[in-house]
Order: sequence, then structure tokens, then C-alpha cells
Amino acid sequence: MFHRLTAALTVAACFSACLAFGAESAGPGVRALLLVPGGPVVKLHPMSGETVGEAVQVGARGLSESFRPAAREFSLAIPDAKQESGYRAVGKVTLPEQGKDFIILLEPAKQEFKVHVVNSRESRFGADSVLFFNASETILGASLGGSKILIKPRVAVFAKPPPRGDKPFYQVTFYQPDNSKARPFANTRWPHRDASRCYVFFYRSETGRLAYHAVDESLTPVAAAE
Repeated sequence: MFHRLTAALTVAACFSACLAFGAESAGPGVRALLLVPGGPVVKLHPMSGETVGEAVQVGARGLSESFRPAAREFSLAIPDAKQESGYRAVGKVTLPEQGKDFIILLEPAKQEFKVHVVNSRESRFGADSVLFFNASETILGASLGGSKILIKPRVAVFAKPPPRGDKPFYQVTFYQPDNSKARPFANTRWPHRDASRCYVFFYRSETGRLAYHAVDESLTPVAAAE
């Protein structure tokens, strides 16, 4: 009887260890957002060494489906018959050692992408929060209600809206420098978000004018991933 119990416990321990190893080896979850105004979609393959994963559709109107790269350092690749592997890397990704859920912001740079990594579980990026990303070369400013925010180029800036009042929205103004003064280039109202957060990136249009693009993300999938 004792030997049978010992054997059963050994099998259970091995099974648990295998499950834990499988979960650990699966790596962190990653979703991607294309920093391009409008609605383009590209298909990118996570590639680690010679291992090429299935294609992930990445667009500008919402985050991609979650995928798990084979390592924390990997490339995003597209099919290319001229390459020996059949794929060409168009962006390199290095995820932090800590964390298990990340967002990668893909900024087009000629034929490749600059990759900006954001921890999806960042404490400052909860419901009703905003992540600003400035893809222009100009330091910008924002006013959320009465709060003033400086948005430097290519740095993720997290912001919270003002406390809720009697109305379900708040005033948002974006500024650009003009002869040592701050000149508004956008003035709008945003709703408070009970179960979502917002990504906002700034860019220069084809005419050179500053503009912005906003994408909302429901937080239900993030909460379920715990």
C-alpha cells in the first residue's frame, strides 16, 4: 500500500513539474499595435533563430491577438524568397526579463519597424487610463481636464483623466510649440472609460501637420489572463 502511494505521489509530482515547465517555456504573451494612421494590416511571423512561428495579423485599429514567442529576444519577419530561410526580419524585439504580458508598438521606419515595448500590466495603465506615444520629433503637451502633461518623442507616457464630475466626459487639448509658446492643435472631449484604456499616438501627416490616432482596448482579456 505504501509503495503504491509513493508511486502515485511521484507520478503526480512529475506531472505537475511538466505542467510548470510547459507554462514557463511557453514564454510571455505578446500583442502588437501598428503605429500607422488609418487601417492597414500586416502579417508578421515571430522568429527565434531558425524557428518561425505562425503569422500574426497586426493592424492600426486594434491590438493583435496574443501570441507567445519562443524566446524573450526574437524578430518579427515577413516571407522573402531571396533569403535562405525564406523570411526576412523587419523588427527586433527584446522583452524585459520580468513580466508575462507585453504590448509592442510598431513604428514604421522605411522597410522595417522600430519596436517599443510596454508592460501590459503597468500599474499606471489601468481602466480609464491613456498611453501617449509621440512619433514626431517635437515635444508636445497635453491637458486632461486641469492636468498638464509633457509628451517627449518616443517615450511611453501614462496619464490618468481628471476625477469624474457630473458629466461622463472631460476636456482634452493637445499643444505644440510655436515661438516659445504652446499653441493648441487639437481640442476635443473624451468619455470616461469604465472597462477600457486608450492608446494615443501622434504623427505628422503628409502635409507636415501634427495629428493623432487613438485606439481603445477592452481590459476584459487582460483581467482573464491572470
